[in-house]
Amino acid sequence: MKKILVILFGATLLWSCNPLEDTYKQLDDSQEPYKESIKYTLVEADYVTAGNAALADAQNYEDSSLAKSIKSNLAFNSRFNGKDYIPVILSTNFPALSKGSSGNITYNEFTDLPSFFADLTSIYTLTTDDYKMLWGSNTLFVEALTPTVNPAAKIPLLLGENFSNDPIEKYRLIAYNYSSVDADTTGGLVRLVNFDFNEGVVDQPVANGWINKDLTGTKQWLYKSYGGIYAQMSSYNSGEQNDSWLIHAFDHLDTIDNPKLIFKVKVAYYNADCLDILISENFDGNEANIGTATWTDITSNFTIPQGPASGYGSFVDAGAYDLSDYKGKTIYIAFRYIGNGIDNSATTTYQIDDVAITNDATVLEVSNTETVYTAYTKKSNGWKPASDIVVLNNADYQEMGLEGSYISTDDAKLYLPIYLKVHFPYEFDGAVKSIAFRNSENDASSATVLQFKKASGEWSVNDFIDTKTEQFFNDGTKWFFDPTVNLTLASSDYQLLVNWVYTNLSRSYGSEHSNDEFYYGASAFFSNFDLRLFKRTQYSIPGFDGLSEEAQIALTWQRVEEGLSILLSEKYPDAVSEVSGFPIYYWVYFKTYENDSNNYNYVGIFQKTKDTHPYFERMTNIEDEMVAQGKLTEQEVGWNR
Repeated sequence: MKKILVILFGATLLWSCNPLEDTYKQLDDSQEPYKESIKYTLVEADYVTAGNAALADAQNYEDSSLAKSIKSNLAFNSRFNGKDYIPVILSTNFPALSKGSSGNITYNEFTDLPSFFADLTSIYTLTTDDYKMLWGSNTLFVEALTPTVNPAAKIPLLLGENFSNDPIEKYRLIAYNYSSVDADTTGGLVRLVNFDFNEGVVDQPVANGWINKDLTGTKQWLYKSYGGIYAQMSSYNSGEQNDSWLIHAFDHLDTIDNPKLIFKVKVAYYNADCLDILISENFDGNEANIGTATWTDITSNFTIPQGPASGYGSFVDAGAYDLSDYKGKTIYIAFRYIGNGIDNSATTTYQIDDVAITNDATVLEVSNTETVYTAYTKKSNGWKPASDIVVLNNADYQEMGLEGSYISTDDAKLYLPIYLKVHFPYEFDGAVKSIAFRNSENDASSATVLQFKKASGEWSVNDFIDTKTEQFFNDGTKWFFDPTVNLTLASSDYQLLVNWVYTNLSRSYGSEHSNDEFYYGASAFFSNFDLRLFKRTQYSIPGFDGLSEEAQIALTWQRVEEGLSILLSEKYPDAVSEVSGFPIYYWVYFKTYENDSNNYNYVGIFQKTKDTHPYFERMTNIEDEMVAQGKLTEQEVGWNR
């Protein structure tokens, strides 16, 4: 587990190396209060004590559950934390320790899951409307992104449009189709709304959204089948006059560049023209009002063959009718059959199929696409790729030998440490990686995120329990947490300063590896400050021209101090100067790589003193006091003096 070491400062504190059993002996020998400095690791009985105290403070059922979890998990939590309840343990265990006593206490605390864990449990898959928006056209688009319609540029726009109300630091897991080759153009009639009647039941009346009504008789259009299902009407031997209408509504024509009506027709046993095609703007969809609505006859715009007098013809395209004048309107299109089955003088059979609204325009096509999964997070300046999240894609699942493009959570705990070892071989101990992945074969919207930590060269699942060592102080009336912070700079800390330099000074001050800068000297790769003078010349760092070597060295140290103030301000933007009247000091442990090609270790003590960035200032007077107390050496704090 990651150790968070907190070494506390207090001018009156005394440090002791006495074993704990010596403390108990002194307690047995004398019940008079005395001052002592102890080191102690909480045991199970202590968590029981703290859990009981927390349970007494619980305000509701959720509080009670969290209080009880202290005993079951042997760990504190964000609602009932160690800083508040360890004083109860110290008062119980060490009643004779008095004013000036201190305790260096080691304990477990369950940390809250990062907020992005909840954010990344679902996948948003781009819709047809999303692709239309990103391509800027209702018709000239494909359901994919391409090198031209680039994901890096388009996905942030989509997220800004669809999730404008998301708060800052919200995460989104996105799935979209991608073609590595740009779309090709093609042309012709592209079917956008199509009725092929294949959903019908043969010999039953046409339904499924169609109005099917004979105004003078009882004959309706029927589903028929011969090599496919279609709609058919004939008055043969009906014994009545027929005025049979087959009607359907069409709207949203304004989303189509050049809308046209097309259909296929087959004619059999022709003996009269019985079929008309009509269109209405004022029909209300009520079959009782068919006869009173205004209908425009558009039959002459199509080619309806006469067909053979005996037997069947073939399905042919009837032509296309331009519907551009009806954009923005809801229209009804009717196939009207007028026949006479009394004397069989007008009984021609008509079959209708593939009734469609098409777009007569240039369209785009891509041959192959793949689904890409990626994570974004919302920043103050818009949506940005979530570089702190590793998102598995199809190639990753295949690499792990999985059959589908998903992995169960249990399997992920076994496979992903190996995956991380292969893909991130140069990460140092202490590195953390969060991985999002599909966890279900059938649920395309479901995802899971797991976090892994590297220790002793191996990756393991983060259980989110931190072991902390922090100091507590006795002021004569009670024990309380002393908030002094000890920070040993890690790779991620140096990277904070590297990123700040790239953003606020110049990207040219660092190498192509993006993990170093030579204005202050921060190296995230080597976890140190590189103070070599030739690097300042190599990267044209300003301020060194014309200076003697001694002055150049002094300038590098001055900038280290400036850089540490900035680094702390980036790492602790919400820092405060004191807690409960006690000043908060930040003991910063850092390494250097100097002109003699040797590494050195130093310490600096800082405090937040300003409300403008950088917030922190070095406190050399406190460093000197710590040297006087023997807690630091002159060599450790002798830099930039």
